[in-house]
Amino acid sequence: MAAVPDRPLDPATVAECHLAFSKMLERYAWAIVRDWSLAADVVQTTFAALSRFGGDVAPEARKSWLFSVVHREAIRVRERQKPYNQPSENSASAVYESQASYEVNPLSKMAEQEEIEQLTKRIGNLPKEQQQVLRLRFFENMTFAEIAEAMQIPIGTALSRMRLALARLRASSSQSENEK
Repeated sequence: MAAVPDRPLDPATVAECHLAFSKMLERYAWAIVRDWSLAADVVQTTFAALSRFGGDVAPEARKSWLFSVVHREAIRVRERQKPYNQPSENSASAVYESQASYEVNPLSKMAEQEEIEQLTKRIGNLPKEQQQVLRLRFFENMTFAEIAEAMQIPIGTALSRMRLALARLRASSSQSENEK
């Protein structure tokens, strides 16, 4: 197999891209690997690749290129970590703990936390592809075109996955309401 020639990108452009996209990329990587330190490693590897091979990437395509590299690298890391990748109950709620809630009534805070836990559990029961589309749309505020490009799927598939995910969440929500 022939080696891919290096086409470095200037350090100033890499730094600009890092400032603009690193937080989004890290959250996206976390959505796949479910570990913040592994997500940071994935992003670091991605920016090393950008520095080394980014000269071939058109400026308007850098964001989607970065998401594609993060996606592939995160999947590779997740597969390597498979036996150790069982998320604890606390790891999913850790995301929400950083969003401070200053409510006067402690019962309402407990009810809100319970609702968040139930929703997190319902999202966790969805197929992985549907989970990724939900997270990218709601947590990363990406458009469906950006989601399709990042996940390397047609836009219709991204829309279908979102529709199916929302329908399943509604169904599981109404089912739990009927059980109460």
